[in-house]
Amino acid sequence: MKTTNRTLTVILHYGSEVYTWNCVRSILECDFVDILIVDNDPYQNLEIPFEFLPRVKLFRTGGVSSFAAANNMGVNFGRKKNHDFVLILNNDTIVLENALQELLAVLNRNDVGVVGPCMPFADEPTKIWACGGTINRLRISIYGIDTQRGVDPYDVDYLPGAAIVCKLYVWDLVGGLPEKYFLAYEEAEFALRIKACGYRVMVLPNARILHHVGISSDSQPMYIYNTVRNRIKFGQYLFGHNIGFLLAMIFTMRVMLKSRYGYKLWAQALVDEIIGKPLDRAILQRIKNRYV
Repeated sequence: MKTTNRTLTVILHYGSEVYTWNCVRSILECDFVDILIVDNDPYQNLEIPFEFLPRVKLFRTGGVSSFAAANNMGVNFGRKKNHDFVLILNNDTIVLENALQELLAVLNRNDVGVVGPCMPFADEPTKIWACGGTINRLRISIYGIDTQRGVDPYDVDYLPGAAIVCKLYVWDLVGGLPEKYFLAYEEAEFALRIKACGYRVMVLPNARILHHVGISSDSQPMYIYNTVRNRIKFGQYLFGHNIGFLLAMIFTMRVMLKSRYGYKLWAQALVDEIIGKPLDRAILQRIKNRYV
């Protein structure tokens, strides 16, 4: 399938260089794609192998940026006047043959603002990790294999940020990914902003991008703290500052009942959000060290 739509591909690098270069190889033959690696690893020592030069460019964030901020910086740095679309990829993804072309065909519809693929597990390709996602008040979750609906594109609440394709003028219209979140929930608000502008958020089940999904870190203190604060921010976006905070406080308090860290971590997250303490990598590292 041929396409004439020039696409900026932003691959967010963190951790495994092997994953990053395998991701690059999976889209290297798409001649309509310009590839930018955004190095958001704290060590900032990534170098582009000779085999990828001059096709692949590199941008360093400084290694302290959030998921949203790092991707926004990459888009701002890499975009050109001839780019129609932007593809956001995690470095632990593999784009299968014709997946991007098929996604762009859906995105070329006038009413579609952003589209995503079906994402099987890289280590178990017959099992689906995500095929779109749902928003239920303050809870976001991804569709699994049981909720995949056929092969035709369909509307979803939001798309996991591991792989999304967006029209650049729609990206500009909503201001890119919201940077108030450090990790998670930015994709949900991003999708809702796009819908508020009158555009559809869709998933294409027969376009496949594999994902190396890591071990769940939901029970780690730094991720619990991050989730509490992000749910407050998301609640305030949905329901307003005061009501959103109250609803998020009640919801996350119920979650903390199941945590071995009790209410101390929950209370710290609430207080830090109230006083406006930055939600960044430094504070998450301090939380991790404190609750080891």
